[in-house]
Amino acid sequence: MLKKFKFTDKAIKALPDNPRTSNSTELEVTDTVTQGLKCLVGKTGSKRFLFRYTYNGRKQSISLGRLGDINVAVARQIAQKHRVSLGEGVNPKAERDSTAHLTVNEFFTEHYLPSIKKRKKTWRDDQYRYDVMIAPRLGNLFYRDLRTIDVQQLHLALADQVNKYGTPYAPATCNQALMLMKSMTKYSVNLGVIDDDVCLPVKLFRLNNARTRFLNVYEVKRLLTACREYSNKTLAGYIAILALTGLRCGEVANIKVKDIDVSKRVIHIPITKNGKARSIYLTDAMLSFIAHIPLTADNPYLFAGKAKGKPLGSARKTFIKLLKKAQINPDGVCLHTLRHSAASNLVSAGVSLRLVQEQLQHKSILSTQRYAKLTTESMRKTSEKLSELFS
Repeated sequence: MLKKFKFTDKAIKALPDNPRTSNSTELEVTDTVTQGLKCLVGKTGSKRFLFRYTYNGRKQSISLGRLGDINVAVARQIAQKHRVSLGEGVNPKAERDSTAHLTVNEFFTEHYLPSIKKRKKTWRDDQYRYDVMIAPRLGNLFYRDLRTIDVQQLHLALADQVNKYGTPYAPATCNQALMLMKSMTKYSVNLGVIDDDVCLPVKLFRLNNARTRFLNVYEVKRLLTACREYSNKTLAGYIAILALTGLRCGEVANIKVKDIDVSKRVIHIPITKNGKARSIYLTDAMLSFIAHIPLTADNPYLFAGKAKGKPLGSARKTFIKLLKKAQINPDGVCLHTLRHSAASNLVSAGVSLRLVQEQLQHKSILSTQRYAKLTTESMRKTSEKLSELFS
């Protein structure tokens, strides 16, 4: 077997176990691409990456992580980082040991947050979840002292905790905090701050993502009537545009006046959740609401918030008020229900899933199918159609 070759994930996975009759505990193979990068294979098939180097005339090594926790690309990245440190006269071991006293708070603030700010549009959501849900329980722990049971207890405790509205955190919200911890911890392993991913064994709460509550056509009509009659035209227009387009709340809130082309009857959405620009075509109903929205001279947003230069914040209280005015039971209804309702009503009206997918800008048709819940009437018609085939 070759002891030196170009590492690939496939080649490393295919390495045979170190023979039980071997005098050495682990079989060592060397990467021909990154100097010093090794992979050690145990007699039980375990595989881990190692970086060997010489510092001040002494041979030393540093563990990079196990296969599965990291892959070849990450191992090369870490090894290359250590080579840069050596070039600057710094011992990689000393540099690694300096992170041993990083608290979870320090790691999030100094390493994780700067990283996601550059690659994640919703980094503020992660910062809020960390500050409110994670930091109070785990923030002051040294990351190297963090245990799986600590993460498990956080996840379970959040289920009994109340949010700012005085209601318990939903399972999905608890899962979002856990997923943030999982992402942070995986990143800390990749950076060599800790050796093992302690979050890996902790399981997410099982969710039922199928929404059964949506507004039918008649309820949406009554809601739009309530919006027309409401005194605050900014809030009413915001809720009406959500209902009439199926756009996400953030996409509507961030519409700027310059994004609207009345002559071409188009709203340009520069950035969606999927990271792509898109356009929504304006109907007469949409234009009638937009025409009544008061514009603010020092605010570029169509739906201007109270803070200078900022878009509208939460419209939750107004939405509940308008639902009641429209004689709609608000139980199980949130602003996102309007997006779900738009898809459901379009499908019930015979619009193809492909067109609904385009309207809602889902990456996958499976997401559209999840929203396309059938109404009682459409199910009745389907049953009648089936009976007609045999009559």
